[in-house]
Amino acid sequence: MIRSRAGRRWMLVLPLCGTAVLACDRAEPAAEPESQPSGFTAPPAAVSFDTATVTFTSGTGQQVLMPVEIAERNDQRAFGLMDRDELPQDRGMIFLYDDVQPPSAGFWMYRTRIPLDIAYFDGAGRIVAIEQMMPCASLDPSRCPSYSPGVPFFGAVEANRGYFARHAIRVGDSLTLTGRVGG
Repeated sequence: MIRSRAGRRWMLVLPLCGTAVLACDRAEPAAEPESQPSGFTAPPAAVSFDTATVTFTSGTGQQVLMPVEIAERNDQRAFGLMDRDELPQDRGMIFLYDDVQPPSAGFWMYRTRIPLDIAYFDGAGRIVAIEQMMPCASLDPSRCPSYSPGVPFFGAVEANRGYFARHAIRVGDSLTLTGRVGG
């Protein structure tokens, strides 16, 4: 879940072989995607997510693909991975913004039951920080810690805890977003 300012629009431009992915906030809730990768647990009907693939590329050129749900609107970013009992292995959620977020902006784990890793990235798709986040059992959201990267960021990818270490994804590696399904 993300703490962010309301009313924002975003545009993400991540190069992949000369192509770019562009998107913007919609006034109406997103329509249900035509299909979602198997293993995704559907969020409540009030919040739906498009899907895509994130490709992580290491400094040596090694690539790792991850199917993701896309959280780009305020309601999607606010809900994130809340109220889920599991996240299928090697899948995640990408959070996108319209502009650079300050180093103190962060994510929290209120009503999130899954231990997660989070990789923050800049506008060029370069990973600038990776953190580990633990679920918050408190019923009071103000008692849940916030996880801030300490550097400016443009978006973030959440995955099951240990994902980035297991796949040797590090700060300085890059990511691209392709294959959007839905809106």
